[in-house]
Amino acid sequence: MVLGVSATSATASGDGPERLHILLTNDDGWDAPGITAVYDELVGAGHHVVLVAPATNQSGKGAALTFGGSLTVAQPADGKYAVTGTPVDAAEFGLSAVFDENDPPDLVISGTNVGENVAEGIIHSGTVGAAVNALADGVPAIAVSTEVDGDDVGPFAETAQFVVRLVDRLQDRAHRGDLLPDGIGLNVNYPLVEDGGQPEGVAATETGRGLFDLDYAGALPEPGQSSSFTFEYGLGLSADVRNSDLAALEADLVSISPIEADYDAGAGELRWVRGVVRELGRR
Repeated sequence: MVLGVSATSATASGDGPERLHILLTNDDGWDAPGITAVYDELVGAGHHVVLVAPATNQSGKGAALTFGGSLTVAQPADGKYAVTGTPVDAAEFGLSAVFDENDPPDLVISGTNVGENVAEGIIHSGTVGAAVNALADGVPAIAVSTEVDGDDVGPFAETAQFVVRLVDRLQDRAHRGDLLPDGIGLNVNYPLVEDGGQPEGVAATETGRGLFDLDYAGALPEPGQSSSFTFEYGLGLSADVRNSDLAALEADLVSISPIEADYDAGAGELRWVRGVVRELGRR
């Protein structure tokens, strides 16, 4: 399903959407251009936003969590906290120490990331990892990423405006106060359109397959020895699905994919596992 996207923000009927309490995080660092744009836009829309993010760039950390030890937390600006840890460390600190565990935020937004998070890239994404961790804690969450050029420059302001529109629509559709279905979050990717153009629309998508093709250069070590390898990654897209997040970006569409914290594969796969278990029980 593809819908058009307007360059201007839509407003809700009546007095407008209710002010939300939002925890904002990311994996690029608390002062990265993407999260700064989203913070400014959400605050400008009247929402109460607390920013709790890593002190430094933590891209590629996925859902890594620091077990034990200590974290240093600074407040470089009012309502903004920088945590010396992973994206999940920062989000968990925000949920547990900044907000009250018994009075969580209405929504966690992770991003916008400097660079897209699509296909198998979401496995490694700290942006998506922080959002999924919030879902596991029972808090609605959205991961947001912006496609960028070779200099890491992208339409961050436009992405932030889209985030406000999306939050408005979720508030309009909220059922019994729930912004999102229980356990379900959103992974949003905003395209970089040539010559600064606007996206062609918004697409409901699936998470694609394939993305990273890792190449390692070096010789395997002999027993008792070690050796160094250089490595780089490229794009490997041959197994992509038709209605994918990646295909949407390539078509200059904003991609919105559902995500969840549940690792269960599904009823069909469970039946297959039961068949294996039955065979294991045979003598």
